[in-house]
Amino acid sequence: MKSHLLCTSLLSAALLGVSIIGQPISTVSAATDAHQSTASVTSTMIYWNSSAHLVTSAYSNVTSSNNIFDDRPLVTNKAGNKGSIKVRVINQRGAQVGSVKTIGVGKSVRLDTIYWDSGTYNIQAKAVSAAGTYAISID
Repeated sequence: MKSHLLCTSLLSAALLGVSIIGQPISTVSAATDAHQSTASVTSTMIYWNSSAHLVTSAYSNVTSSNNIFDDRPLVTNKAGNKGSIKVRVINQRGAQVGSVKTIGVGKSVRLDTIYWDSGTYNIQAKAVSAAGTYAISID
């Protein structure tokens, strides 16, 4: 009985956009019947923190995700890497999403919006001037 009550409470909280710990999990706005309602979610959709071997002549897949919400990942080219990197997003149809971003050593750049209906997408990177292993974080 307690577990059923807990599940019901958690489901109700999720549907109403209320967090059990007191932080709102989303912001929802609605207009008249003539306008579509919208929702914006403030949580991170993708998180990746590791290293990838990058070359200067081609893009390498770094990570992928299948988002159900709009996302704008923050990509960091960590301090100590050999040089700048270029990063792009490719959707499941093979089309580039947004623009290519160049990220200096120790710098972070927020990617363009990856819309919820992009399907599975790949975040790809390549070295600008020196091939090697690059520590990268994406969140």
